[in-house]
Amino acid sequence: MFRVPALVLLLVAAPLVCRAEPELYLAEAVATEASNAQARASAQELEAIYDDLARVAGVDAILVWSTSTDINAFATEAGDDKIVVVQEGLLARFNGDRDAVAAVLGHELAHHKADHIREGRNKRESILVLGSLLGAVVGAKVGRDSGDLAGAIAGSAVGVGAGLLVLKFSRSQELEADRLAVQWMIAAGYNPDGMLRLQTALGELQGGKHGASILSTHPTSTKRYRAAQKQIAKLAPKPDLLASAVRPLVDAEDLARAETEIADARKEQIAVALKPDATGVSAAALAPIEGFDLDAYAALSNQLVRAGSGGRAKVLSRHGLDSAELDRLNGGYTARMRAEPALMQRYSVAYFRATEGKLAAWGKDLADSYENGQPLKLDPPYPVEQAKDLLGALSARGAPQLDEAGIASAEKDILSAYGLSYYDFQIGHNWWSRKLKIEAMTGNSAPLQDYYSAMQTAQDSNRGESAVASGVHVGKGVSIGNNVKIGGKPVSADSDTPRD
Repeated sequence: MFRVPALVLLLVAAPLVCRAEPELYLAEAVATEASNAQARASAQELEAIYDDLARVAGVDAILVWSTSTDINAFATEAGDDKIVVVQEGLLARFNGDRDAVAAVLGHELAHHKADHIREGRNKRESILVLGSLLGAVVGAKVGRDSGDLAGAIAGSAVGVGAGLLVLKFSRSQELEADRLAVQWMIAAGYNPDGMLRLQTALGELQGGKHGASILSTHPTSTKRYRAAQKQIAKLAPKPDLLASAVRPLVDAEDLARAETEIADARKEQIAVALKPDATGVSAAALAPIEGFDLDAYAALSNQLVRAGSGGRAKVLSRHGLDSAELDRLNGGYTARMRAEPALMQRYSVAYFRATEGKLAAWGKDLADSYENGQPLKLDPPYPVEQAKDLLGALSARGAPQLDEAGIASAEKDILSAYGLSYYDFQIGHNWWSRKLKIEAMTGNSAPLQDYYSAMQTAQDSNRGESAVASGVHVGKGVSIGNNVKIGGKPVSADSDTPRD
């Protein structure tokens, strides 16, 4: 006997975000993979400035992004690699002054150029060992193949170990680094007055209530300000360079570009995730049964569900079938779907393509999404809050295992208030399930979990039997997967329409 397609429980993992300690990433990875627009845009501009200065300085050093909110940047080494680390806190403090950021980067590159780190090691001057940070992997050269999402930032973790040192440089070394930085800023086209503004800002931090670690590794002084001022005067940069206005590190255009990149990346991610199964279906599996090819069988199945038991005989008569022939038809296609799972995908497309009634457009939207591997295009048939309420209420009645009397009762007591039939509800449920599953693919699984919690709560409360007890659970640590079976019935990876 033909059965109503069941409501299938989707399983999804909740992303775990923990940033108890700072993490380090290649700046170029943040610039290309961050899912936070401000972080991505900041890393892109930081990289552009860094490349300009590193080129004129002739220094080959790796630029590293730290998620620390402390105001600091420092030069260090890990093995043979020269490294410059810039912390988020510093970028937030100097986001309004691009040239001041250039002054910071030039200063750190100068410590490498002048070999201050090696000198500091040899003299054993105030060496502070930076311990291993969360998720770090030694060596930026292997970083591209490692690392996970860290909060809003996705990128490759880079090397930090016990050998990563932060040095407190001498006053003469600080002055030399300032001098080289000013020289490189002018050569790269940055207003050297940014160095003066940087020194002023450091002085303000030193005199404020809240200090910053940059003051422990970069002690400020009036002498440093005046030395930089004299250096600028000596080098005599072009007047138009000195007259250039203060610009932010990230402006509205930069932010908009980053937002567009992130949106495009998400679309690509969804497209890859939704790509239809390329597995072919054999000609034998597509051969008609009882004169019905797969599309005709899927359309017949849809019509029978909509008609219910009261209209079943009429539908069969219209197609010239009796109950025995229908049983053979069901049995034949079910056996084929079990033998060739890709056939289930094609059946689902055809089933939803045949949707009739008030939600016909949403059924066809589902079919297009499954067939073409694309997001749903229509606005929701009704709000997600209503969808969740209906799922909970019908689950409390025993859905998806409702007999004809149960369906009639549910339509009268619950669905009639919304102008929906049980058939309409099924189409709406499948549409919302697909919608929330796609959202979960981009990392936001909470709405999907919340939606299905209504079903689990209803089952727990009214049947005295939790989904966990029957081996099904919606919660953290569970992933959406292919080839899932619910109650022993095969379920399409992309469809909520199982077959007997």
